[in-house]
Amino acid sequence: MSGLKTTGEVGAGTVLERVSRNARSLLSLNRSREFGTLCRMLELEPADSLLDVGSGDGYWTERFARRVGQVTGLEPDDAMLGRARRLHDRTNIRYEQGVGESLPFASATFDKVVGVSSLEHFSDPVKGLEEMFRVLREGGRMAISVDTLSPENSSTDFREWHSTRHHVTRYFREEELISILTTIGFRVEPVTMHIFSSPLSRWARETFNKRPRQLLPLFPVFRGLVALGDALPSGTHGQIIAVCAARPAAAGNGEAR
Repeated sequence: MSGLKTTGEVGAGTVLERVSRNARSLLSLNRSREFGTLCRMLELEPADSLLDVGSGDGYWTERFARRVGQVTGLEPDDAMLGRARRLHDRTNIRYEQGVGESLPFASATFDKVVGVSSLEHFSDPVKGLEEMFRVLREGGRMAISVDTLSPENSSTDFREWHSTRHHVTRYFREEELISILTTIGFRVEPVTMHIFSSPLSRWARETFNKRPRQLLPLFPVFRGLVALGDALPSGTHGQIIAVCAARPAAAGNGEAR
C-alpha cells in the first residue's frame, strides 16, 4: 500500500490533535482566568484589529477572534504556527511568523495588542514592549500577562523547574514592569491582576503543574483551591500578573478606545 493517508485518516488525525491540544489549554489552573482578565482590560470591540504576540497553537487567538473584527497571531515556532493554521483558523484570523522584538508590521497598525504569558520568553523583553508600542495606534490598548516568580512567592525548586521547562528568560515584578512601560511611553492603567497570590493557590499550582498527568483526576479540586486561595486577602506578589496600558492619543486626536 502507498504511504499516503486517506481523507478520513487525515480528518481523524486532525480531530485527535485538536482534542489533545485543546485539553492542554483547558486543563490549566490559570489560562482561562488570564484570558478573561485580558479581555476585560482590552475593552474589546467588534470593529477592533488585534495583535496576539506569541500566539502559540492558536487556541486563545481563536477565542479573541470571536470578539473582534480581525486578529493577527504572531508566532516564531514553525510547529506551533502549523498547528494554529490547522486547528484554530477562522476567516478573521491571520497567522504570521516572527519574533516579538522585530514585529513585521507597520507602525500604528493595530487597535489592541495582547500577550498571554509570552513576554517572559523573549530574548529582549524591553525591545518587545517597544515594538508593541510602535505597532499600536494612538489611543490603542495593550494588555499582557507575565510570569513573576520570585523568592517571595515560589520555591527555588519550582522556579528552576519552571524556567527550564518553559524557557523563561526573565521574571518580572509589577513595579519593574510598570516602570519599563512608563519609560517607553505607555500610560499604565492603575489596576493589576495578581494570580496565585496566596500560599494555598501557589501550593496548588506548584504541586499540580509538576505532575499534571498523575493528578489529572483531581484537576477540579486544584482549580477550586486556586480560586479559594486567590479570593483570600493577601499582600504577596502573585506568581502571574496581568497589566494594561494605553498608547496616549496625541493632543486633539481623541481618547483611548
